[in-house]
Amino acid sequence: MKDVSNLDEDLKTSRSKKYNNPSLQNEVKDWLLHVMGSSINENELRSTDLVDFLKSGEVLSQLINCVWGPNTLPVKKSKMAFVQMESIEQFLNFIKSEGVPQDELFQTVDLYERRDPYQVVMAIQSLSRLMHKRFGDRYPLIGPAIAAKHERPKVPPKPKKFSANSGAAWSTIEYGYMSGSNQKTENIVFGARRDIVKR
Repeated sequence: MKDVSNLDEDLKTSRSKKYNNPSLQNEVKDWLLHVMGSSINENELRSTDLVDFLKSGEVLSQLINCVWGPNTLPVKKSKMAFVQMESIEQFLNFIKSEGVPQDELFQTVDLYERRDPYQVVMAIQSLSRLMHKRFGDRYPLIGPAIAAKHERPKVPPKPKKFSANSGAAWSTIEYGYMSGSNQKTENIVFGARRDIVKR
């Protein structure tokens, strides 16, 4: 008999598989090294799981300070859970205020309690897009690129030959409008007898 799982479990398993992809984690680690340089310990970063490395919130605060300037966020070194969670919250509030969309942020517990590590990666990817847009090639882009929004094509103006003063009829057929069909135009009368005999 096949085990039955609920949708929440399936989604959690799927996102966990996405996060456990080594190339995804390495891409984020490479990006952190590029942005932060000697501010972080490369050996520790390479040998530690990404979420475990970011869990204290200290590296996230340092990341913001490397980009937006020293003392943008306070860097708190502490083993106490509430201090670490406060640092994560400050990081989230800052990147949200700078323009990272709400639906691409993670919750503090997603990082601190590993509730959704993949969402943490998505938020960092979104931050990289924001930084790339604001500061250019100084900071590389990671993750999927977001398609640019295109405006709908504008309806061309009415040609002068069809203007009200020209005396010519304005052809709506050119724009796909056939004036509609109804019972009157199609000579249909509901309830009337059909004459099927040719005369």
